[in-house]
Amino acid sequence: MAQPANNDDPLSSKSKITVLSKFDVDVKGTFDYKKFRTLCVRLFGADEVDQHEWRAREVFELFDANADGALNDQELYRCCDWIHATINPINVLLVVDVQNDFIDGTLALRKCGYGQEGSEVVEPINRILKDGHWDKVIYTQDWHPENHISFFENLALRELHPKSKITKEIAKPFDTVVFLQSYLTQVLWPRHCVMNTWGAQLHKDLLILPSSERVYKGQDPDKEAYSGFEKNTNGPSELEKILKAIGATHLYICGIAYDVCVKETCLNGLQLGYRVAVINDCCRGVKPDDVTTAKNLIIENGGLVADSDRILSLVNESKYSLTMAHHAAKFIS
Repeated sequence: MAQPANNDDPLSSKSKITVLSKFDVDVKGTFDYKKFRTLCVRLFGADEVDQHEWRAREVFELFDANADGALNDQELYRCCDWIHATINPINVLLVVDVQNDFIDGTLALRKCGYGQEGSEVVEPINRILKDGHWDKVIYTQDWHPENHISFFENLALRELHPKSKITKEIAKPFDTVVFLQSYLTQVLWPRHCVMNTWGAQLHKDLLILPSSERVYKGQDPDKEAYSGFEKNTNGPSELEKILKAIGATHLYICGIAYDVCVKETCLNGLQLGYRVAVINDCCRGVKPDDVTTAKNLIIENGGLVADSDRILSLVNESKYSLTMAHHAAKFIS
């Protein structure tokens, strides 16, 4: 999600200077890192800048294209594009796969043997749905055909690659095999979320906002699809189209399973340049160790991991995250 180029930016030179003045930053003379740091303190708070000073420094260096230690007019305008998107967010809540089969059905988290309980996400997600000032809410759903490649029950339908360490004779649910077609490595899940069945429906206690959108994934029988950004064609995904249409800037992601579909949706959103936060207490995963790995991957790739109270302060109280803004600065064109 590249940011608009300067000549497409609706902000005029005068209004860009106004953006800086709004934060009581002196725009006269050389705009060096000291002034930029002051700006960051005004935006994100002194504690966050003190804790993540390296992020502020790196953002400044990204804008300082000629590396002369100061932002010239063109560099400063790019900085103001970044500020404008920071203080004028389009906030989207992505609720990932809060479906019956992952809570009480064939692939309920509690059946995976690691002590996770999918139903625990419903109450905190309902809270942020009701209390958050969202510009858009999108629910994703696994939506598989009966003959989907990920189902253990369908193992006999396809040939395995000779290099697959797990053979059909010894395979069991949750094993990983390699299919001959496209040399595809695949976890064998119990049959789940078959389209138009009870298991694929969103949980009955989950709040569904009337203005929300749905994104269905995993409809190709020969392809696994964990991310909400799954593409069925060579063009943009259905989720990308929705986000682009509303000019989304910030994605807040929650749901099931933390270490599978939530993780992949977060990583794809970050790859596309969105400011991404995963709502930690509104997610549950398959395996605790893999959840820890997922959190670390999201953080390493520029995402924010935070609980719902912190998220609500960002979307409701005009507070901003330096972590999210730091990632976005890399995509300013």
